[in-house]
Amino acid sequence: MLRRPLRLIALACIAALAAMLVAGPSNASVPRATAQQGVTSSSVDVAVLIADLDGLRALGLNLPASLTTGNLTKRWVEYFKAIGPINGRTINVIPVTWNPADPTSFDKTCIKATQDNKPFAVLNATGYRASSVGCITVDNNTFMFYGDSSYQALIDASKKNLVTLGLPAEVSAATAASVLINTKTISKTAKIGILGGNEPAIKAAGDSAEAVFKKAGYNIVNKTEINVTGQATADQLKDATAAVATMQAAGVTDVIVVVPFTVNTGFFNQAANSGVTFHYNLVDYGGSLCTQFGASSVPATAAAAGMSCVTIFDTKALPAKNGIKKDTAFEAKCRAQFDAGFAATSVPGVPAGGVTDASGTALYEDFPPNECTMSYLFTTALKGAGKNPTTASLYDSFLKITKYPAAYMSDGEGGYGKNKNYFAKSVHLETIAAVPTGTVKDPATGLYAGCPAPRTCFVPVLINGTEWFPVVAAPKLTTSTTAPTATTVAK
Repeated sequence: MLRRPLRLIALACIAALAAMLVAGPSNASVPRATAQQGVTSSSVDVAVLIADLDGLRALGLNLPASLTTGNLTKRWVEYFKAIGPINGRTINVIPVTWNPADPTSFDKTCIKATQDNKPFAVLNATGYRASSVGCITVDNNTFMFYGDSSYQALIDASKKNLVTLGLPAEVSAATAASVLINTKTISKTAKIGILGGNEPAIKAAGDSAEAVFKKAGYNIVNKTEINVTGQATADQLKDATAAVATMQAAGVTDVIVVVPFTVNTGFFNQAANSGVTFHYNLVDYGGSLCTQFGASSVPATAAAAGMSCVTIFDTKALPAKNGIKKDTAFEAKCRAQFDAGFAATSVPGVPAGGVTDASGTALYEDFPPNECTMSYLFTTALKGAGKNPTTASLYDSFLKITKYPAAYMSDGEGGYGKNKNYFAKSVHLETIAAVPTGTVKDPATGLYAGCPAPRTCFVPVLINGTEWFPVVAAPKLTTSTTAPTATTVAK
């Protein structure tokens, strides 16, 4: 058993639900009707996991009018509709929600996705916590296509039931640490603190980053792991706030941040309010942490400015802050299909729900890159899985997609391969450009303080004229990520 029900906590849990695989493909020369769960002669059922935004609004959370559960579902529906039938079958989207305000909802979501609906596959673009994915892929033997990062223990346990867009947490952290070291972004004399957590993917990332820095001779003086699986978000924020004094006492100069914005903002705000100056480096383990949409959640404070992240995800900002990055051909197709489906004109860099700038101009949200990329990858793999697809043949078909365009990630391209169940293959270094409320648009560049939209954004950094770098192998860890505990360790 990969995970325990009581460990399924958190706001934005990762993972994929869905299909109990039953029958293999026919070996007969004449195709016959498949017995595969979730597949009929005319359709393929997929469960898509989305946050229950309507439920949050009912609790009193003030959300933009267009941020609804229905619109999150519609993203998938419109892309699958634009792609059209695969081997004569349409994609039937079944929305299954989780409640971000209720840590116990992820167990219920898993059951709804894998047992109540019995789809062919479960898809999640982002936000479903990694520690809950095993409920789908392992406990309920269902195939999942996950937009965020997994971790090695989950990959091993899931076998042929899991593929991802994002890098495994260990690979992401090791690559980030290597880039920060090789580019001398962090001084060799720095005193490093790691703000991590006990959720398996977060812990795996923190442990990997620590191992790479130590091997390179860096001084890790503190490692604080927040209990993100056993307590409410408010208590997680309290722990993150308290970690500031702990790291200050240890003499930390540079903080490696592995926990999501829902937790780390407590640390950032406390440090700013206390007048403590740290240099922040984010490790992109998933959950939109280092996306252009995630950046919009960062407070536009002096502490945030210059915060860096090594990530697979891209932005529409340019390194010189002199314009907006043009869409690739694939991104232009994603944008056109999104705009047509929502009868709107999307604006690059604008976060979900849209914004109104200082002039009063309403800016419609940017297209969702993960949903677009995943829709095309899933249908391409489904086509390659044969006339009578099974989840096993679907998995094998995914691994044969060694080169495919990507929206807003991995230098516009990724690919799977033998023993590689994740899509991304390159990363770049980005830094935060803080955009205070009321920032006006620069008529010369079309930017808001260097950002494509009037919200804080990530800006890519050129290193010796190069922006993108290949991923590196993760170190072998001796610590377990299957049953982590929350600790604060002073080095």
